[in-house]
Amino acid sequence: MSQYIPEGSFTLTSKNIRSTLYTKSQKRDGKYIPASLDLTNLSSADVANMDGFLVNQTHSGSASGYVPSGSYQKTSDDIVVVLSAECQKRDQTYQESTLVISGLNNVSVSNIDGVLTVDE
Repeated sequence: MSQYIPEGSFTLTSKNIRSTLYTKSQKRDGKYIPASLDLTNLSSADVANMDGFLVNQTHSGSASGYVPSGSYQKTSDDIVVVLSAECQKRDQTYQESTLVISGLNNVSVSNIDGVLTVDE
């Protein structure tokens, strides 16, 4: 699994697991626009801001927790990484759940009745 997806038992009872980087990225004209990059299948990333769009460079970089490295950090605001999944509830139905993981480092996550939760 990707280094941008935390370990944990949630993987056993969740589907469509994704990790996504969200920012406000500066364009060449100085304006900021919403930008995102799917990190789900990346083993490493070195992200750049290309006129407001986030792109992964071909060479690898080191992450700070679940936040990928890269020059985009100099021209982006409100950098957030969100873990999302459809999580199975006790009644066997699924519901969408999200968890902000950008401020975390090497945590374990569980699915508690359909809600992604950091293990204590």
